[in-house]
Formats: sequence, C-alpha cells, structure tokens
Amino acid sequence: MNSHLAIALVLSASAVAFSGQQPRISNTQLNTEPVGPGLSATVTRFQHSNQQLWIGYEVPALPRNHSSSCGDSYGSSSDDGCCGEVQLEGSRDNVTDTAQKTEPGRMYVLLRLDHGSVNKVRSTNVGCRMNAGGVPFTWLTGVQPEDSVHFLAQLAGQSTTENRVGEGALATLAQHATPVATTELATLASPPSSTRLREKAAFWLGAERGHEGLLALEKLVRSEQDPKLREKLAFDLSINHDPAATDDLLALAKSDTNPGVRSQAIFWLAQKAGKKAGAALTNAIENDPDQQVKKKAVFALSQLPKDEGIPQLIHVAQTNTNPAVRKDAFFWLGQSGDPRALSYLESVLKQ
Repeated sequence: MNSHLAIALVLSASAVAFSGQQPRISNTQLNTEPVGPGLSATVTRFQHSNQQLWIGYEVPALPRNHSSSCGDSYGSSSDDGCCGEVQLEGSRDNVTDTAQKTEPGRMYVLLRLDHGSVNKVRSTNVGCRMNAGGVPFTWLTGVQPEDSVHFLAQLAGQSTTENRVGEGALATLAQHATPVATTELATLASPPSSTRLREKAAFWLGAERGHEGLLALEKLVRSEQDPKLREKLAFDLSINHDPAATDDLLALAKSDTNPGVRSQAIFWLAQKAGKKAGAALTNAIENDPDQQVKKKAVFALSQLPKDEGIPQLIHVAQTNTNPAVRKDAFFWLGQSGDPRALSYLESVLKQ
C-alpha cells in the first residue's frame, strides 16, 4: 500500500474514533445507546419515564467561541481547547471563556429532562469535561445533524415566551453545520410563529448563518408587514458578517417607506459601516422627510469614529437650514469632548 495512503487512512480512522467517543462526564451513571428510530422518538421515550436525566449527543458545528485559558479551580486543560469543567447542574461553569474561535468541528448537544419535560437545552465543545451533578446521563450515538435540527426547531416552536428552553434550542440549532439549520430558522422567523419566536430566530440568522442567513433576512425584509419586526430586522442585518449586509442597510436607510425602519437602519449602519455610512447619514439629514429620521441621523454621526463624525457634525451645525437639526448637531458636538468640536463651539459663542 502506498505510504501516503496508509497515513491518510490512519488519520481518517482516528478522526472517526474521536468524533464517536464517549464524553468525559463525572458524578453520574452513564449509559450509551444508539439513537434508534430518530431523535424525537427517542427523547419522547425517555420523557415517558418521568425521570431526571441528561441526554447528550455529538454533531458537526460551525466555528464557535471556546474556553481556552486555565484559570479555574480544577487547574487542568486539554488539547481540544477546552479548559475546566462544565457544571451541568450548577448556575455557572468552572471554565474560562475567551473570544477565540475554533475551526468548524463538532459540538455536544445537551438536553435536560425532568418529570417528562425538556427543561434545558445547551451545547458545549467536544472534549469538554462535564459534571452531571448526580443526575443520570444517556449518551446517544448515531444522531444525524438534520434530525437534531428538526427536533430543536420543534422544541423551540413549542416553547412559551417565558420558557428559556426555546432560546436554548434556537441558539444550539444555529450552531449546527448544516444548511438545514438556516432553513429551519427562516421558517421559525416567518408566520405563523409567535412574534417573540420570529424575533429570536431572525437574530440567529444574522448572528450565525452567514451568507445564507443574509439571504433569508433579505427575504424577510421584503415580505414582513409588521413595522416593529422590520425595525428589528435592521439590527439583524447589522450583525451579519457578509459584506453585502451593509448594502442592505444602506438601502433601508435611504428608501424604506417606514420612518422607524429608516431610523433603525441609519443607527445600525453607523455602528457597522463607519466611513461608508457617512454619505447615507448626510443624505438622510438633508433629504429625509421625517424629522425623527433626521435627528437619528445626526445622532448616528456622533457614533462614527471621531475623525469621520466630528467634521460632519460641524458641517451640519454650520450649514443645515433646519433649526432642530442644527440644535442636535451642537448638542452632540458638546457631548463628544473632542478638541475640534470644543474649538468650534467656542468660536460660535464668541460671535
């Protein structure tokens, strides 16, 4: 056998073995079994027993934040980038979080059952040590990512607005490295879902689903009739990392028919786009027919980096014909503490 082929086969086998290995769980009675007829049916079977139980399984995941610094009381680390111990039954984990991102890989999905109901959904990095706090733990093998997504979407859709289970299900669903996750989030973000569920699902489309999430948000912007939801979609566009999201915000700021939507797009555009936002903000100040949109645009100028925002605010204060707009420009110049702004205000007072 070719030596390179042999090495590749060994590495492949090692990866499969790692992805299928049992997690490291302490303080529990651990049982392992195949998922059987499907995740939903398997969870339902456990729910009928009315016992307290943790259920876990492993699926492919998007890049995500992970714990990589060792500063906890356990004082040990692992090569997988996870440090400390996840306290499944506690209010906080003995891990140290950082903003470092992992490469696309795998994650553990964890479900807590109590008296026939799922009362907690969370995820953690593959390889993290977990402490189950004395609660039995069943580890499921063979769970397909699409099956996991469908189950979590169903769980999110059934949860009440006060139930944090739905939020945990959405956050975990959004981390799945399968296009089905984007499809399910887009469905949950559309009628007939509740308003709160739609808002949360749209947020995760912007936060985690990249270009495909942006396409879903663009479709929602075009079809949504509720102006309050459309205002929130401006924020969801602003947190999407696809560069085209900035162009969508520019379009909303310039031409959306609803003043509230234009105002929100202007505000988030200033937070996201920096120099690219300047022209749109100036256009809104000069040409938007709604006074509140003009005022929001002046405020947005104050949120730009000072080398961009301060000169534009001074220009507005000097040249705009609208007294209310000029008043706002003076106010935000005074709040800035920038020497250029203070010098300009001093010159005005001396006139």
